[in-house]
Amino acid sequence: MNIRGFILGAMVFCLTSWLGFGQEDRSLTYPVTYVEVEVDAATLQELSRVFSVDHVQKIGSQKFKTRICLSFRDFDNFLSKKIPFTKVPKQRANVQMAQNYHQMTANWNRYPTYNTYLAMMDTFQTRYPQLCEIDTLLGNTIGNHKILCAHISNNLNDSEGKPSVLFISTIHGDEVVGYYMMLRLIDYLLSNYNTNEYVTYLVNHLDIWICPLYNPDGTYYASNNQINESPVSIRYNCHWEDLNRSFPDVYGPTVKSDYEPEVEAMMEFMSAHNFTLAANLHGGAEVFNYPWDSWMSWQRSHADANWWEYVGRRFADTCQFFNPNYMTEVNNGVTEGGDWYVIAGSMQDWHNFYLGTRHVTLEVSGNKVLSSNWLPSYWGYIRNALLNLMAEADHGIHGVVTDSITGEPLRALVHIANHDLDHSYVETALPHGDYHRPIKAGQYAVTYSAEGYLPKTIVTNIADGQRLEQNVQLAKHVGMEDYERHIAIYPNPARDIVNVEVIGGKEITGIELYDIHGRVVETFSETFLHQAKLNVSGRTAGTYFLHICTSDGREAIRKVVVSH
Repeated sequence: MNIRGFILGAMVFCLTSWLGFGQEDRSLTYPVTYVEVEVDAATLQELSRVFSVDHVQKIGSQKFKTRICLSFRDFDNFLSKKIPFTKVPKQRANVQMAQNYHQMTANWNRYPTYNTYLAMMDTFQTRYPQLCEIDTLLGNTIGNHKILCAHISNNLNDSEGKPSVLFISTIHGDEVVGYYMMLRLIDYLLSNYNTNEYVTYLVNHLDIWICPLYNPDGTYYASNNQINESPVSIRYNCHWEDLNRSFPDVYGPTVKSDYEPEVEAMMEFMSAHNFTLAANLHGGAEVFNYPWDSWMSWQRSHADANWWEYVGRRFADTCQFFNPNYMTEVNNGVTEGGDWYVIAGSMQDWHNFYLGTRHVTLEVSGNKVLSSNWLPSYWGYIRNALLNLMAEADHGIHGVVTDSITGEPLRALVHIANHDLDHSYVETALPHGDYHRPIKAGQYAVTYSAEGYLPKTIVTNIADGQRLEQNVQLAKHVGMEDYERHIAIYPNPARDIVNVEVIGGKEITGIELYDIHGRVVETFSETFLHQAKLNVSGRTAGTYFLHICTSDGREAIRKVVVSH
C-alpha cells in the first residue's frame, strides 16, 4: 500500500470506528469494497445517483436491500450519509485461465488471459476471413489494453442495407461472464455458418458487431494473466470511473469538458453506425433490463415499452426453458431499468435517446465471476435467447426510401404518429437509404419525410415476429404552399454551409449546435427570419445535433452530419 492509501486508510478507520458503523473496516481503504445496506425507496434513489449501486432486492413494501461498490474515492461521501452497512465478504471463484487459443476452445471451461484474448480475436479473422474482421475501437487504453470488436457478415465490405446489431460486454471489469459468452458467440456464429440454418440466416441477413471486452483495464486490473472477484478484477476503469455512469445523461444536453477514453471511443463508434438493435452484458443479477434507466416507468415510459416487454419475456422464457431457475430475478426476469433502480449516465439510455437504437442491458449471471466449470452450462442456458434477440432486428418494418424520379436513396425520417417520442423514431442510412423499425404487433401510421420532399404517410399492419418490407418513394416539393409546417435541413451531410429553413412563415429565434456527447459547441445568436445559413466548415467530420427554437414557441432537434 502506498503512503496515500495508508493515510487514507487510517483516516477512514478512525472515522468509521467513531461513528460505530465500520468495525474492522480498515480493508475499506483500497482499492474497492462492496457494502450492503437496507434502505427505503427515497434513500435508494439518492444512493443510486451518487454511487455505483450494483444490485437491488425488494425485501418489503418500501424496503430494499442493495449492494454498493465503493472505490477509495467514495468512502468519505458514503460514510457521511451515516447509513448502517454490512461489508460484503471478498469472494473468490474457482477460475481456470486459458494460456492459448486451443486451451480456451478445447472445452470452453476457462477464461482467457489477455494475450489469449488477443490471439482469439486474431484467429477468428484469420480462420474466417470472408466472415469476420476485427475492428479496433480504442488502440491503447490508459492501462495499455485494446478495445476490439468483431464484425461478422457474409459481406464485410457492404452492409447491403441489412439491419445492424451490436453486442457489448463487461463495461464493468469484474463482470466477466458476458465476456466469456461473447467470445463463445463469435466462435459459434463463425464455426456454424453454412451448417446451421439459423446461424446462416443471421449472418446473411444481419450486420453483426460483437465487442467482448469493453473495460479491459478493469478486468485485468491486477494482472493480464488473471481474472477474479475484486480486487483481482475491478468494476472501474483506470481513472476509477464507473463507465456505465459516464455517458451523457438524457435529462438534457450535458456540458462536459471531457469523457473517459472508453466512452469517447464507444460514442464515436456507435454514431458512425446506424445500429438497429444493441445489447450490453453485465453480471451480478439475472434479468432483462430495458430502457429507461433514468426514469421509473410511471415517470416516463419508452415509446416501445410494449415491444420491450414482449422481447424481454421471450428472452427470459427461452432461458428458463433450458433452466427454470435461470433469468428469474426482478419480475421473473424482465424489468424496466428505473423500476429496478434509477441511474444516470448509462450506455443503454444514451444509445436509445441520442441515436434511436433499441439498446438493452442483459444481466446474465447472479455471480459476477462464475467458477470456470459452470461456464459451459450458462452458455447452454442463454445461447438460444441471444440468437433470438439478434433476430428481432430483422423483424418489424423495413425498406428503403428513394427519390421518386431518380431512384436515388434519401436520408429520411421514419416517424410513427401518436407513438414515437424521446427520439424513438428511426432514420434511413446512406448509401442504401435503408431503415429498420422493430415494433410490437399493431396498426401504425408511418410517416416518411426528407428535406425538400413531400412527406408520405402509410397505414401499416404488423404482426409479432414478422418482417414487413415497405419501400417508399418521395416526391420533391415544388412550392412551399404545398408543404405543412416543417423544418428543412440541407444539404445533409454538409461540407461547409448548412441551411436551416422553417416552412410556414415562422421565424427562427435561436439555434445551438451540439456534438454527439451533448456538449454545446456553438450558439448562433444572430437574427434570423425563417431561414439561416450556418457555417460548419471548421467542424470535425461527424454527427451533430441542431437545437432550433421558433417564434411560435416550439423547439426541434435535428441531426446533421458534417463531412469533409
